[in-house]
Amino acid sequence: MEIIVTHDMADFDALAAAVAAQKLHPGAVIVLGRRLGKEVREYLGLHKDRFPSSFYSELDPEAVRHLIVVDVRRKGRLADFRRVVERGERGEIEVTVYDHHPAADDDLRADRLYVEAVGSATTLLVERMDAAALEVDEVEATLLALGIHADTGSLTYAGTSARDARALGWLLDRGASLRVMSRYLEPPFSAAQRALLAELLGALEVERVGHLQVAFVRRDLAHAVDGFADVITELTDLTGHAAVFAVFGVGSDRVQVVARSRSALIDAGALVASVGGGGHAGAASGALRRGDSATVLAELRAAVHAHPPLARRVADLMSSPVRTVRPTATLREVATSLSISGHTGVPVVKDGALIGIISRSDLERADRDGRMALPVSGFMTHKIYSVGVDETPERALELMQKHDVGRLPVLEAGRLVGIVTRSDLRRMLYGEGSRPGPG
Repeated sequence: MEIIVTHDMADFDALAAAVAAQKLHPGAVIVLGRRLGKEVREYLGLHKDRFPSSFYSELDPEAVRHLIVVDVRRKGRLADFRRVVERGERGEIEVTVYDHHPAADDDLRADRLYVEAVGSATTLLVERMDAAALEVDEVEATLLALGIHADTGSLTYAGTSARDARALGWLLDRGASLRVMSRYLEPPFSAAQRALLAELLGALEVERVGHLQVAFVRRDLAHAVDGFADVITELTDLTGHAAVFAVFGVGSDRVQVVARSRSALIDAGALVASVGGGGHAGAASGALRRGDSATVLAELRAAVHAHPPLARRVADLMSSPVRTVRPTATLREVATSLSISGHTGVPVVKDGALIGIISRSDLERADRDGRMALPVSGFMTHKIYSVGVDETPERALELMQKHDVGRLPVLEAGRLVGIVTRSDLRRMLYGEGSRPGPG
């Protein structure tokens, strides 16, 4: 038999890549591992009849003649399929790999290896489906689009390429449902997730790595909380740190690692791979069966500090993606958001275009006049100074000093892609000893 497998804690990119691989290898059976991501479990609860699969426990390793691996090539992340992988290593079966992660010491031996630097493994397979003139229906197109959205942060992660955008466009042309995608891309937090987020916000240890602020957090839990990754994504967005590395001890024998990076200079995937996990530059994870959480965090912290980032462009300093507000939002809503995030201002965006900046001083003036129920549009600053993504940090510093502004939107081809603040530039100038201060 031919089987298609992917990594542990399969996410939407892994599931979508497996389904796309089945279109290219129509005789193959998708075999899922022991653990799936929460969002994938919920999706399959409604769609399992459309995308049938088997589980690792039902697999006869001796019956396999062709192993197709998607969204991973590290043997350490295929523990549920160890016996089949061992047969592949001995050359007893054919092995095909579709992946977008960088090489590692424990990569699979492969007869056919398709690895390219794109944001999503699904993109590689969609391109091959297009070349082979294979078609998809609305449900298939929606799942494949979910895979690309999830692994590229809706085309905002640093590793995203133009090819990901083109593949997504191909799927939208074939009926991918934005309404269904929004349901799974932004699921409501459970009570357990909300409680964990609140606990982690108070437990973050923030350190300077080069000129960037990086946060570490560790917690030992009696049992896993569904949606670890979603919690860390929200934590990263709320705090605005360049990267967040979270380590959870789960029960007596497991350590879960989740990392998110907002900076092109911090490769979360490579750093998490150093402790036995994996992923890509913007997002990474690992379910480890070794050591304890304190040891894993110490190793991860050492790896992060061993590779301090050096800023060469504004893109290396900026925070991304950017938290924005609509011009119709009330001043009170914006004030609440800023108090949670600790930021001193936020860009105002309408129909994708940057139209203004609302700052804490603007809010303070409105509060004194009792106008907090009014929309942002009447109080924002319309005169916007911005900087290009490829310009130097020195150019950003020059603009801030000349115009006496505390933050500069960063634009690429007219599109808002990040924001750089006084604090970012001070950390670049003064290094480890500088205080964060207000942005």
